[in-house]
Amino acid sequence: MSSIITTAKKLVTPTPAQEARLGRVTELILKKTETASKDFPQVREVMVGGSFAKGTWLPEEADIDIFVKISPEVDDSTFEEIGLQIGRRAGRGYPFGKKYAQHPYTEATIEGIKFNIVPCFDVKPGAWRSAADRSLYHVKFVSEKLDDQAKLQVRLLKWFMRSVGVYGAEIEMEGFSGYCAEVLVYNHGGFEQVLRYFAGLRPPSDGSFLELKDPIDQNRNLAKAISLESISRMILASRAFVKEPKLEFFKKVRRRVRAPLRRSLFVILFQHPEISEDTLWGELKKSTRHIANHLRKNGFPVLRARAASNNKTRSAIIILPENESLPELEDRTGPGVELANETRSFIRKNRQRGHLVWAGEDGRVHILSKRKYSRLDSVLREILNGQIAKVGASADVVRSVIKTGRLLRGERLEREMRKEAWLSEGVHDIIADTIGTDSA
Repeated sequence: MSSIITTAKKLVTPTPAQEARLGRVTELILKKTETASKDFPQVREVMVGGSFAKGTWLPEEADIDIFVKISPEVDDSTFEEIGLQIGRRAGRGYPFGKKYAQHPYTEATIEGIKFNIVPCFDVKPGAWRSAADRSLYHVKFVSEKLDDQAKLQVRLLKWFMRSVGVYGAEIEMEGFSGYCAEVLVYNHGGFEQVLRYFAGLRPPSDGSFLELKDPIDQNRNLAKAISLESISRMILASRAFVKEPKLEFFKKVRRRVRAPLRRSLFVILFQHPEISEDTLWGELKKSTRHIANHLRKNGFPVLRARAASNNKTRSAIIILPENESLPELEDRTGPGVELANETRSFIRKNRQRGHLVWAGEDGRVHILSKRKYSRLDSVLREILNGQIAKVGASADVVRSVIKTGRLLRGERLEREMRKEAWLSEGVHDIIADTIGTDSA
């Protein structure tokens, strides 16, 4: 393991040229933001935050975070407006747009480097007004508690998490944030110790699978926003690396794709207006859950369901069902015969579709009735034709699916995958083995 980690350290350490370039761009954006803030007396200070300020950023994957500290006496709407005005002024001349977390902020790009101009309240610990208020305290904590060697361990952990597909706090990923990686190294001492911790992880007694306290806010569990799937992936990948360390874990880990399963997939492909990625993925995930639940309620168990998107104007909901057809007749089990009113109501409700009504050995009334749907594609086509509005999908997805939705499978899906790399990646994700299962 030590030789693998020694080699990996070279991969995760930025070069002097990369560091100089990022430092130059950071200084430029900082000065632009300071200049843009001068007309607002409510602004107390402008500071650099994020992984660059902490010294834990990854080569070729650094975002610059500039925090605008605003007086806590300002109300929420004024706070947001000041933050956005400063962001627009500082980002003038560069591609920029509004993004959303708990409140809106500005994201722009200069020389291929993304930077975020984020307003936060200038408050003491514990008096938080917005989620961003903690960020500069996180910078202070990491800068004081982690030395250069510990920060290198953080870089190793971040790179590993990225390679196995669990790095990123965005709604799309629901994985580990950079600050989570920093706290994990602080808690456990280093990269190898963190992996050994996950390899032997057992859920705590309170029922949550992972608890990770924020050192500057003990009431906050950093793991709350991490999906159980991401935690599970991290556990399996950690076990695999501890068992058999490979440099592959610091590159793009190749997952075994079960190509024949592509024939079993059903894909709803649609176009939509361009919106912020956080909003888009929130709507896609909600809609995917509701569609999968609708299929289950109609007798079609869903093994896996995923959304995919080009993060602009095209998205898809990918479904791997247990089966695509069912017998035309089904046994509908009713109440116990001792419940007279309930029994009468059940029979009246289902008699028209009933082929046989009987009292079973379980003491309940049963009706053999014709299913509403015996084929999965029938349910999905009804969704495309407007039924999605009743399923519980988000309003934007409902409108887009009704207007532009197409149902793809088989050769039609293969043709679309050849044209759209993002769709091919989404399809392969749903039919690929999880990293670490081959050595479990």
